[in-house]
Amino acid sequence: MTHTELEFQFTQRQSDGSLRRGRTFQETFATDKPARETWLFVSPHDDDLCLGAGLLMQAAIAAGVEVQVLVVTDGCLGYCTQEQEAEIVAIRREETYASFAILGAPAEQIAYVNYPDGGLTAYCGRRRARPGESHLQGYVGLQNAFTWHLRRVRPSRVFTPTHTDLHPDHRITHSELMISIFHAAGAIWPELGPSLPAPPRVGELAVYCDFAAPPNLEIQANDAAFQQKLRSVEAYRSQTQIAALVENTRQAGPYEYVREVEFQLYSPRNYRAMFASPE
Repeated sequence: MTHTELEFQFTQRQSDGSLRRGRTFQETFATDKPARETWLFVSPHDDDLCLGAGLLMQAAIAAGVEVQVLVVTDGCLGYCTQEQEAEIVAIRREETYASFAILGAPAEQIAYVNYPDGGLTAYCGRRRARPGESHLQGYVGLQNAFTWHLRRVRPSRVFTPTHTDLHPDHRITHSELMISIFHAAGAIWPELGPSLPAPPRVGELAVYCDFAAPPNLEIQANDAAFQQKLRSVEAYRSQTQIAALVENTRQAGPYEYVREVEFQLYSPRNYRAMFASPE
């Protein structure tokens, strides 16, 4: 299927609640040269992105954006039969490449942190690697890995599941990624590569649970793009435990939502007016 057969419509919800419908990709993401953009999609598990961003990824690729994917965990706990247990990591790796190929992202644009599925608590922060432990520049930990990958990819935008998802791997990925974005744009840990010129924009995706606050971007696709998303989800044949999520995606139709995160650093000036004496 060619990109010309895929159609997308974007609706933005403004801060005053008004809607701007039918915007083009270039207008929506404030870029007149999408081919100069690089977007990084950070996925706690291999199958999260096709559920939460299968349409958005197709739209970006069709517009000419370079899409990179970073999968955080190895999928080792995703076996649904005893026969799968010993081979599930290899099975899911093969399914992942097939799924993203359907969306338009080839295997060379997919990287892995490769930390254990369900075990991210032990990898919060950054610490020196123990003897024989796999490492990046002598250190392990999510903040080390995320900072290294952010500086490697140098994205203009980053997307990841919202921190309200029930799965601990999703919550930890979100938390560690947010602070790593500031690490990557700062001077800290120079052995992990040149600092980013500025923090990338961040978009949250909903996979298991709702957003913490209402999203401000809707992506609507035609049936051709929606069917490709469904095929990318169905590529994870081993993951029978997500059948309800898959059916919910099918019933919901060709819509996805993104909550763009606006960071506001603390300053006492933000609150002085609230405590000022009336004149």
